[in-house]
Amino acid sequence: MNLVLPLLAAAAASAIPATPAPTPATPAPTPAPRAACREAIMQVRAQAGLPALDRGNAQPGDGLLIAAVDKRIDDCRVLVMARDTRDIRPEPEFTQRRAELLPAR
Repeated sequence: MNLVLPLLAAAAASAIPATPAPTPATPAPTPAPRAACREAIMQVRAQAGLPALDRGNAQPGDGLLIAAVDKRIDDCRVLVMARDTRDIRPEPEFTQRRAELLPAR
């Protein structure tokens, strides 16, 4: 009996034909350039009557709650604020650098 089960499992596995992995019919869309995205976000914010974004440093207590949605404007991914869904902001820029340990102050 101990020999029969592995043989049955091997026979069943070999009887199932392997299906090839699906290949995408169209290539993945390339992200829009950052400058074009910045311009599109500024236009949408202006149409909604929102002020221009300030690239300065944030102050303590200025944190904003982000809605968990996938929103794109002209192929640009944007963040949507939870309290005012008209308020959209650009996705943060990421760098491919090595993570560093920052000592506590």
